[in-house]
Amino acid sequence: MTRASRFRIFLPAAECVLAALFGGVGLWQRSEILSRPWFSEGQTLWKTTARFHVWPWPYKFAVVLNFPAFFAGSLLSWPISTVWTGLPESAEVAPSLLFVVLILWYWVGSRLDRRWYATDKTPWIVLSVFTVVCLVGAFLPIGYTGFLPYGFVVWGIAALAVSRFTRRCFGLPAPDLSKNTPLH
Repeated sequence: MTRASRFRIFLPAAECVLAALFGGVGLWQRSEILSRPWFSEGQTLWKTTARFHVWPWPYKFAVVLNFPAFFAGSLLSWPISTVWTGLPESAEVAPSLLFVVLILWYWVGSRLDRRWYATDKTPWIVLSVFTVVCLVGAFLPIGYTGFLPYGFVVWGIAALAVSRFTRRCFGLPAPDLSKNTPLH
């Protein structure tokens, strides 16, 4: 493969597999926990507030790692789940995988293609550190849904870094953040 297409092909495919694997396992674990009959008369936890509190770590990891795609997929899934109320949870989050492949990681891969060869170590180190930071967010005890603001912050910092680095990549001057000069 050539330098121009390496990352933008590999990253979307790999991240889609990771998202489907970890997200699917997390949703399966969630369903198993909430489907057990806990109360008399066979009532499950799906009809209690427990469904807002049970988020297994594989699901949290998939969401934090792909937060922008998860958010866009949620906006798309919301009207669909309103119309079809009996839709399984896995079918509701499935549109997020389209955003993982088509938009999010293709964009990241195309930015990496502009700067590095696939044989360079720097992008692989940065991607590995980013993945570990996202994995840490899946295990932090920051509340039941604290992984959502964590993913927002992680991706906000990543987007600012990519934006700043991409400007420098195109030969445009990167703003010097140490001075008190307005950015244009």
